[in-house]
Amino acid sequence: MADDDGKGAFGDARLPVSAGYVRPRSRNRIVWIGAVPAALAAGLLTVDLGLGAGDLVANGPLSSAHAALEGRCAACHTPFGGVRSSACSACHDRFDDAIGAYSFNAHYVYASGDRTRAFGRENETGCAACHGEHEGRRADPRAASPDARCAGCHGIGGFHGDHPEFAFAAGGVPDDAGLAFTHIRHVDRVLDDRGGENVEAACLACHEATADARGFQPIRFEAACGDCHLGPHDESAELPIQPPRTPVVRASGDGVELTLGVETLETVRARTAPGGGWAARMSAAGFDVDDGFVVKTGIVHADPWVLHNLRRLRRAIYPSRGLADLLVTSADVARADRRELYDEALDELRNHADDLRGRGEEWVQAALLEFDQSMGALERRMADPNTALDDTRFRLNVRDPRLTDGQLAEMDRFAAEVAEPCALCHTVERATLRRVRQEQRVLRRAGFDHGAHVIQRGCLDCHTRIPFSDYLGADEAVDPRLDNAAIQNVPTVAVCRQCHRPDAVSDRCVTCHVFHPDRGARFRLLP
Repeated sequence: MADDDGKGAFGDARLPVSAGYVRPRSRNRIVWIGAVPAALAAGLLTVDLGLGAGDLVANGPLSSAHAALEGRCAACHTPFGGVRSSACSACHDRFDDAIGAYSFNAHYVYASGDRTRAFGRENETGCAACHGEHEGRRADPRAASPDARCAGCHGIGGFHGDHPEFAFAAGGVPDDAGLAFTHIRHVDRVLDDRGGENVEAACLACHEATADARGFQPIRFEAACGDCHLGPHDESAELPIQPPRTPVVRASGDGVELTLGVETLETVRARTAPGGGWAARMSAAGFDVDDGFVVKTGIVHADPWVLHNLRRLRRAIYPSRGLADLLVTSADVARADRRELYDEALDELRNHADDLRGRGEEWVQAALLEFDQSMGALERRMADPNTALDDTRFRLNVRDPRLTDGQLAEMDRFAAEVAEPCALCHTVERATLRRVRQEQRVLRRAGFDHGAHVIQRGCLDCHTRIPFSDYLGADEAVDPRLDNAAIQNVPTVAVCRQCHRPDAVSDRCVTCHVFHPDRGARFRLLP
């Protein structure tokens, strides 16, 4: 309905209609209100990043370890992105390490001991995901992230959750030490000699702590055993003498016959062959030769005369023995210990060369020079932990097919006679002393610090597999199944959990597990 003014009214209530249309204000003002501060902020940011130190946008000061990078954001950060792991490697893996001691590849090798696993995976966690920064000069960037990040890959809820049992305990893995040894008998002897009752002190009579007190030195005969075993009065069995230039195995008719005996010191000296330099240094007064038999007195540990005659038998049994002749004991080592075989073989080759250095022939000296150059090149190659090592050439696999089972048994019996002074502790197999592992390597995937524990607990509080308290001082013999060298007398997870729990001692993953191996020498990756 129209009114007098022509605009009319609205509805039955006759509400007046506006005289004009509603026109909203221009939005340009709002745009300018937002644009001007944004431009000022962008300019300030540009000046801060270009001329300043980035203090206005940084989350906080860097740690003292990275203080030199203060203000150089691009050294680590990518534009509109996170921190590149490659930026970390630029400093921390600067020694051309083929694997990278601070990389995930190194972690795979460290955790498994298998160097073939050193290759990258997709969607791996970067360095910055575990190592934080911008928390102040006193912060430690080495401190790892919460355990939840570890659980993301390993699927473990925590040490008191579903942490698996140690591999040696879960699988009942024996300590394949190659040694006949009983702890209780030896602890009793130490206590008797010292006139005391402190079992912990008796343990330390043989187990000598390392300089950092984290672990113990490998057991050495000279330090731990020599006071009681092998001395001037120890002697070999009465052994038949092998006639000079007579082989151990010689053809006879359709088969072979044996001539079992040992070479005398004079026979070895007369041969003047490389590897026989020990014979020139050994005294003939230590041999009692009578009517075709010889007894050696004053047997020493790793006696070269005994080892020489065992080696002769081994050569006869295994004509294609490869590099086994260069080893003092058997080649039975774990995959991670193959380097030990090569180091021992190189030392023996050096000894062979030293035996020839007194020769005056020009061709001998020329050959020695070439040998030294080859050995130097080989040792440099061996120093590279990424060198692939093959231990098959050290193995005794193919025996002389002409030998019958009866003849092999006869040779084994004679080898046991030759090594009789050693058999109290060592096992002789295939005319070879079985290799002894000088130290236990149980926790390959974790680190352990004895020094931090010894002031809290005694040795026998954790090492409980061998029943010391039941048999120490007793006259009865201990069942070998309860006390032998193959027993891993090491705590299980349950023992560790007695102290390592949320309300007591730290039970974080990084308490025991080191992600980056060999942090003290970043240019070298442990095998």
